Amino acid sequence: MSRHPATLKHVAQALAVANLSPRQAIGPSFLPRSAPGEFELVLLDLDIDPATPPPELCAQVAAACKDTPILVLAGLNARHRLVQALAHTSVVGVVPKIGGWTESVASEAKLEGPDEQSLGVALRRRVERAAQPQGPAPYLLAGTALEERLVGSSTDKDDALGVLLADAARFGLSDEKVRRIETAADELMLNAVYDAPRDERGKTLHADIDRRTPVVLAAQAQVRVRWGCDGRTFAVSVADRFGALERATVSEHIQRLLDARSPRLGRSGAGQQSTGGAGLGLVLTYTAANTLALQVSRGRFTEATAALHIAGSNRAAVARGSALHIYD
Repeated sequence: MSRHPATLKHVAQALAVANLSPRQAIGPSFLPRSAPGEFELVLLDLDIDPATPPPELCAQVAAACKDTPILVLAGLNARHRLVQALAHTSVVGVVPKIGGWTESVASEAKLEGPDEQSLGVALRRRVERAAQPQGPAPYLLAGTALEERLVGSSTDKDDALGVLLADAARFGLSDEKVRRIETAADELMLNAVYDAPRDERGKTLHADIDRRTPVVLAAQAQVRVRWGCDGRTFAVSVADRFGALERATVSEHIQRLLDARSPRLGRSGAGQQSTGGAGLGLVLTYTAANTLALQVSRGRFTEATAALHIAGSNRAAVARGSALHIYD
């Protein structure tokens, strides 16, 4: 649902990647009334009505297309409005338009559409509905070599992070890009080691302890870490064996980005960790990555994948913004 020519062009290309055909509408009132499951997805461009609060626009779409996931796009005030949109329970992803993340844009005419390649990957993943963790492969060129480590303790986590960063160093990346990779990988592993483990009653085991406190995971709770780089994108995936991450939790914590009273979101490196919580880790990863994908199979696994653009300047990569996708 969009009126922005550049967005319509990029979306059409992305839909073709996922072998989907579109039906366009220029506003919620023009959406066809549909039966549940009739459509795979509604792509909502918030720029059709910049004056309406994003959750309200999402509610109008949800009323017309019941039980249909909504993927939200935005360019005007993109960061703020996309995070707002996550508050609606039908929203399964948010995607910024290129040029709208770090700049104050007053007109759609100055905006490109969303990254069609990244959007195409997201749509294909949603259509495929994979039952197993997908790892970093969907975000990398076919045939890209992948590295893998099993993490069974906080010490293993530090060792795996060291190997990953040494691997990233082979590409001659700037310090800023390496810091973004380190933040994403470290936070994802910290979440999986400290926040994910549960006992048989579903109670967290390590979430409330200081993250400098060493922990050892049971054999059945080991964390799988995979990463790879194709020279254009560096992607890292971390999978736990609990599948306890809730969509509402993701939305609640990402909302921190809208709260000016929240503490500064920053870290000085893997060695300076304090009492954590999945919320802060998700926010830090989301702001470091260009794509954060969360695949959840309830009671089986949660896999979080961060994909970061490394081609070109770091400033250009950051300006592309951060997309978020939830697959469950």
